[in-house]
Amino acid sequence: MIEGKFVGIGVGPGDPELITIKAAKVLKTADIISIPKAHENKPSLALSIVKDILEERKTAPEVLELVFPMINDKQELKDAWSENAQIIAEKAKMGKTIAFITLGDPMFFSTFIYLCQRMKEEHPEVKLEIIPGVTSLTACAAVSKIPLAEKSEVVAIIPSSVNSKRIGEIAKHADSLVLMKGAKRLKELVPVLQKSGFSKNSIITVIRRCTMPE
Repeated sequence: MIEGKFVGIGVGPGDPELITIKAAKVLKTADIISIPKAHENKPSLALSIVKDILEERKTAPEVLELVFPMINDKQELKDAWSENAQIIAEKAKMGKTIAFITLGDPMFFSTFIYLCQRMKEEHPEVKLEIIPGVTSLTACAAVSKIPLAEKSEVVAIIPSSVNSKRIGEIAKHADSLVLMKGAKRLKELVPVLQKSGFSKNSIITVIRRCTMPE
């Protein structure tokens, strides 16, 4: 039986004080802190968020950088995910607890999702745990003091890569829209949203780097 385990941890949108108690507890005891990176030399924002917690430890954890290349080739991506999953599995088989940190929530537009899928399919013998985190969209709602939804309202969450026609169709059936990383498309989408039923009096809020230190 494998004594080690793999834990996906959401460290929130940027403010270290938004890290959950459960996440902090694991970060203080994990043998290895694993961070996703698009490039080897790029600093990790997730690691900077948990910096103070790690500095409170009596012994520093091993920091394991896993590179997830920003490429479009599906096979190359799958190979990279499998290679990283193999690295995690080997560490877990040594009895290590590996904490994979990611911005926001691990199961919401996160690199962790792909690694989680590979672990479940290729290394089911490794114990898997997921600790949720505060998402950027709920943080934005709190900072702006604008509710995402109430009563029976419908909320649509849309990545910025979705084309305007589809966004218009989705908007017809939603009371609130959250467009992830979509500030640059605002001018393009306002007429689309108006045609879909949103009025000129509808509230539009644009937030960047919510709760992150400047």
